[in-house]
Amino acid sequence: MDVREMSGHDLAAVAGLCERELMLDRDAGELPAMLMRRPYVGLVAAAGPSLLGACFGAAGPAGRGRRTGFIDLLVVDRAARRQGLGRRLAAGVHERLAASGCQVIAVRGHGVHYAWPGIDVGYTAAICMAEDLGFQRGGCEVDMRVDLRSVQLDTRSAGERLRSAGIVVRRAGPADDGPLQSSLAGTWIPDWIGALTAALRGGRGGLHVALHGQRYVGFCAYGVNRLYEIGPLGTAPDLRGLGIGGTLIKRCLADQRDRGLSAADLGWAGPLSYFSSTLKAVISRTYWQYEKDLTAPGEAARWQDRIGLI
Repeated sequence: MDVREMSGHDLAAVAGLCERELMLDRDAGELPAMLMRRPYVGLVAAAGPSLLGACFGAAGPAGRGRRTGFIDLLVVDRAARRQGLGRRLAAGVHERLAASGCQVIAVRGHGVHYAWPGIDVGYTAAICMAEDLGFQRGGCEVDMRVDLRSVQLDTRSAGERLRSAGIVVRRAGPADDGPLQSSLAGTWIPDWIGALTAALRGGRGGLHVALHGQRYVGFCAYGVNRLYEIGPLGTAPDLRGLGIGGTLIKRCLADQRDRGLSAADLGWAGPLSYFSSTLKAVISRTYWQYEKDLTAPGEAARWQDRIGLI
């Protein structure tokens, strides 16, 4: 079994492997190309001409504090499982990230182009491997799904009410590229600014914005990584409660419906009660996030081990 660096020539084979093995993801074959849009560490495992496994990772930005590296995707052909192949791939990416200066290795979404917020709890083998490798479970994130066939998405009256308050809601266009980022940079994190820029320039999805005079006070994007995904969504803190966010997200959902989608997913969803009551959204996927501190003196005992359950 040969484990080597991934190259662009492996893209089709890795995409095919993801399509076959990542059964919870309807767009699994698109994930490798998405992760290759930004700098990555990639390894593949092959036996002769057959590609049997792949692992993607990435190093986070260097700066103040500890640098974090990420394991973004790990997939192994079901016929080659339980032979240590997944561990070899993960260890290889782990070593390369540590060599680049990463002091923490995390399994969670990061940046603009990522596969998932964490590990979907339906991928049991991946959960087990992460915990067996000493990763500690941390946060939990969920997606919520909106049925576009039944939800009410008309925003005409809401738009008129906002307009009477001096707030204009409209679709973003090329002229917003530059002023939008400058206006939002002082309030929102760089990853969100990057996602909005991708929505403006990518052509696949879309972006709706709210303005009060020349100030951008709200935004909602869709299709940054997957056409059916909504986000990021935000409203200026001093103008929340006016219905800006609800109007923006309904406009994006209407776009998705008009493009032939029957359902849309809200990634990293919250507050859950708001989306449940406003859009009749339901929790559709759950992700656990993991982290491993490479500088820690020893592995912390899990509560399951301490009380002797396993």
